[in-house]
Amino acid sequence: MENNQSTDTIPFDRMKESIEKEVNALISQKKNEALLPPAISFEQGKTRISFSLPFINDILLISFISIIKEQISNIRVHHFENGYYAFQALNSNLFRTENILDNIKIEFSGITTNFKAEISKKGNLAQDEINLVLKLYKAAFLVIKDDPYQRLSQVGASVISGSEGLDWSYIAGYEEVKRSIKETIILPLKNPDIYDSIAKLTRQSFESNRPKAILFEGSPGVGKTTVARIIASEIKIPLVYVPIESIMSKWYGQSSQNLAQIFDACEDLGGAILFLDEIDSLAGSRNDGMFEATRRILSVLLRRLDGIDSVTNTITIGATNRKSDLDHALISRFDQTIHFPLPNEKERAAIFSNYAKHLNEDELKSIVKISGSFSGRNIKDICEFAERRWVRKLIIKNLDPTPPPVEYYKHAVRAWIDSNKEI
Repeated sequence: MENNQSTDTIPFDRMKESIEKEVNALISQKKNEALLPPAISFEQGKTRISFSLPFINDILLISFISIIKEQISNIRVHHFENGYYAFQALNSNLFRTENILDNIKIEFSGITTNFKAEISKKGNLAQDEINLVLKLYKAAFLVIKDDPYQRLSQVGASVISGSEGLDWSYIAGYEEVKRSIKETIILPLKNPDIYDSIAKLTRQSFESNRPKAILFEGSPGVGKTTVARIIASEIKIPLVYVPIESIMSKWYGQSSQNLAQIFDACEDLGGAILFLDEIDSLAGSRNDGMFEATRRILSVLLRRLDGIDSVTNTITIGATNRKSDLDHALISRFDQTIHFPLPNEKERAAIFSNYAKHLNEDELKSIVKISGSFSGRNIKDICEFAERRWVRKLIIKNLDPTPPPVEYYKHAVRAWIDSNKEI
């Protein structure tokens, strides 16, 4: 066989040991759990080396292509479309095409998550091919310094500007929740110097007394996410919203790596609020048994919230409606738990008035009486349903726009209750 690379190949075991030794040295030096060593195997006569990527973008692809061209003189693009990029080495004699598929092949895959690089070749690798693997690995994790906003986007997190203008008037009621948040989060973040000066006066060794992690507990739809947006808006820092599907991955080790990358990117923003929705799904109690992937995620959370790798510029807010399912060690990392109750009658009336300002006090009371234990999100959905039903009537009858009468809201409440009854 005449291929593109040197015929002086390295035995598999020696090649594997060489790569692992250099990679482990890099990981140890960086002390970063986002760096995972490559998976190296020899199956059905083929060497396969794969490792997770933090992302795939134009900058990283250009770097990869430059490295490939530097190490392999004759190469062709096998596939190049969004989500899958493959390069195949040719024979040293370009006019000979036999056994080309036995040569080394480099593949990069992933669209929104689960980014991966895989290098494969029939037989063992030559030294220049080993160098190629190491250079690609280094480029992926150590060379490319991408914009933190883009890195967050690549793993599915949303960054909401801290200047979107939301204030506390956006949420009706919840006065006790608002007071607690202003005292425990807003004041320390707006007045860090005063808090630090007190800590210096009271502690043998200085340690910040400002909150680093807060747990929001309450039923779905009670405003936990909205309150996080208001906090970010008031303090003028970005809010990084992380739904659970942005972190979880079917690939071993990828989920904990995604979470570590999110913490790193938040720190690189220079100050952010990290909102982890459904945190109970990420880190349940170890007493109930735990998959290894979940254990790794919990380990990242514990270290980043209050450990040797803890963040300094990021305020973490975890949201849950099942605090009892959280691991006790994780609960202890939160400086405070703020409970979001379902709104009472007065608060439900205030929320209805936010979405139906034309209704008078008696009309609002008549709706509240039949609204039961609705959340703020339920009330918003009900008001939108009443509006859509009323608009449909206006269109059919060719009437001028007017606000819906109270009966339409009552009908929407009853329809919502009927649709949510247990069968």
